[in-house]
Amino acid sequence: MKTLFLVCFAVTVISVIESKTITRIVTKTSDFRGAGTERGASYLVVANDWPALFQESNMKTCSLGNSACFIYDLDDTSRNDREQGKLDFFQGTQLMGCNNFRFSSDVEFIRVTKDTEDDWTFDWIYLEFSDFTHVYCGLQTAPNTINTTTSPLTIMCKNQVY
Repeated sequence: MKTLFLVCFAVTVISVIESKTITRIVTKTSDFRGAGTERGASYLVVANDWPALFQESNMKTCSLGNSACFIYDLDDTSRNDREQGKLDFFQGTQLMGCNNFRFSSDVEFIRVTKDTEDDWTFDWIYLEFSDFTHVYCGLQTAPNTINTTTSPLTIMCKNQVY
């Protein structure tokens, strides 16, 4: 019994040490007229595997298992965000279902959805993690325009080494 407890404890400790949480998301709105958005929610799914991006039925409960987390509305209510040419920083409770969510492997994809026709055009989305790693998410054909017509937009992410 003592051996079983030690094995379980060791596996738990290794799992916690190897996992990481998102500490901040940075977005870059494109720098041309009309790139910003004034209304409508932008939903964001952050995933470390492809199938997790498509678990739509679980999004309303913000429960996507251990592979992905969900942000219902990526928004900073204290300021006018997603404006032309601007960087926006989201952290803490603004990360909603991704706040303190533990990823056991690298994030590979994000999925962005917009619920209005008011376009939001962004160059990239950047994720920072508790283990001081960074992930850059953007299309080769940036800028990326998202609205109800182009929604959802699935983007691959790449680890950034500094």
